[in-house]
Amino acid sequence: MKKKIISIVALLFVTMSLSGCTDAVAKLNDSNEVLFSVGKQNVTKGQLYSQMMNTYGPSAAISESSTYIAQKEIPVTDEMKQSAQESIDSYKSYYGDAFTKHLEQIGMTEEEYINENLIASLQAAELPKKYIEENFDTVITLYKPVKATLLNFTTQDEANAALEELKNGGDPTEVATKNNSTSSGEPEIYTINSTSVDSVIRTVINSATKEDGWFKAAASDGATYAVIRIEENDVNNFKDEAIDALVELSTLQDESTAYWYKKYDFHIYDKIIYDAVAKDYPSYLVQDQLKQAIDQAVNAADEANSNE
Repeated sequence: MKKKIISIVALLFVTMSLSGCTDAVAKLNDSNEVLFSVGKQNVTKGQLYSQMMNTYGPSAAISESSTYIAQKEIPVTDEMKQSAQESIDSYKSYYGDAFTKHLEQIGMTEEEYINENLIASLQAAELPKKYIEENFDTVITLYKPVKATLLNFTTQDEANAALEELKNGGDPTEVATKNNSTSSGEPEIYTINSTSVDSVIRTVINSATKEDGWFKAAASDGATYAVIRIEENDVNNFKDEAIDALVELSTLQDESTAYWYKKYDFHIYDKIIYDAVAKDYPSYLVQDQLKQAIDQAVNAADEANSNE
């Protein structure tokens, strides 16, 4: 039932997007039509629509739009089909008849669930990666990924001892354990947005090179230290790893969504949905960005004319 409701909302959303509304609020021509009764209480199509719009409208608009874009941009692969089938087999094995009943309750067949839920979600998950690939130089300039090995220490003596051992060829994992570091000793991808790294250490990582070898740096508190080695700062030499790390960043995922919505001219006409999306997903409202660009162009033209 929930799936049917969301589909109805999505259909209404598409309809009002194409036709528009003079008062910026979508309405039904047959809103007084009674759908069902409970005792003496009638429930009209308009009442149900209002409830659906407030409850499911914003999420349905975002979900259906994102699914549409993903299906246009990301081809379905054999790996996706296999993964989706393995997932549904796992659900059936674990939940048994309860899963079958769940599909009946939401009005979906097993094939629909595979295609519209499981495969669609796998396609959507690939959009940030494709966004990076299409805008690689811009993204790299913005996030500056570096591959480095970093060991954190709570005392300078431990950091100095570790640095000496590492310069003599010690294994980073063993050195970390021996000198009370909680770091794994494994290389990781760091960006200017990496919150797991002290701000000063992050700046040091972005300015160092492979030729520096192992070196020590003090954190911003002046009481903790990091021993660092840059493994690679030419992103072309670890491109796949960099992309895998970048797609996990929430800020990049938001940028990706905004990018695809702009490409497909995502536009909301209904004020109720617009206000909800503006509250929860402001970066997705690319129509506002277009309006701002037009306003700036108009203002610039007016200013140029006034100076003539």
